[in-house]
Amino acid sequence: MERILNRPLVNTFGWLGVNGTAADVPEEIKEEKYVIESGSERTVILNEAAHISAEIEENAVFKLVQIRRPEEGAKTVNDISVKCGDGARFEWYRVIFGGGATYDNCSVALDGKGSSFKAAVGYRLCGEEIYDVNCEAIHTGQKTVSDIFASGVLSDKAFKLLRGTIDLRRGCAGAVGKELEDVLLVDETVRCQTVPVILCSEEDVEGDHGATIGRPDEQLIYYMESRGLDRETILEQLSRAKLDAVIRRIPDEKTVQALLEEE
Repeated sequence: MERILNRPLVNTFGWLGVNGTAADVPEEIKEEKYVIESGSERTVILNEAAHISAEIEENAVFKLVQIRRPEEGAKTVNDISVKCGDGARFEWYRVIFGGGATYDNCSVALDGKGSSFKAAVGYRLCGEEIYDVNCEAIHTGQKTVSDIFASGVLSDKAFKLLRGTIDLRRGCAGAVGKELEDVLLVDETVRCQTVPVILCSEEDVEGDHGATIGRPDEQLIYYMESRGLDRETILEQLSRAKLDAVIRRIPDEKTVQALLEEE
């Protein structure tokens, strides 16, 4: 069944082709529903995509860790919808080791005063693999905070499209939103699109976004080659560093060690 996935909160120039992606998706997608009760904390680790909805009550914490491995199939569709109450916190950690095509949508409503959202997304794609992601933080509560971070590597003919939106709506006085992406382009044949958007209808807020996207530093490679490393080994180490930047943020030591060994 064909659906339009990952529609952004607002459309941008049509010729960019980023206002949603048409893709064939399974008719049935696994559903996961969570209610994190006031004052509690829960960490969930999932190795497959799903339609995930969560309500995080006052001063509660929900940490969601999702791992995508190539053997999971040619295509996965992941859809996350979260609502945060006063003082609630949602953390999303997403690590992608590859796979045919991965579609992620993560929408977080920061309704409660002092609620927060942190996302750390890491990916390593090669061949003709695809990663299409839409991540949005919707600030309506006062003094809310969002921090979206992505770090990845593209090689061969891989394609990545990241839409990151920080929506600072009327009434969210004192809110702060930040988005940062760091991408290593190993080959000239890759395709990389980054669409950072800040929407603002409130005066007393802060919004910031930035991206570092580029080829490996040839001067650094030359220096490391002079120390006895070959180019293939150097590129492998640089690539691992990008993914490690996300893996090491995961709040579960056993998972961190297993993923570092798996790379």
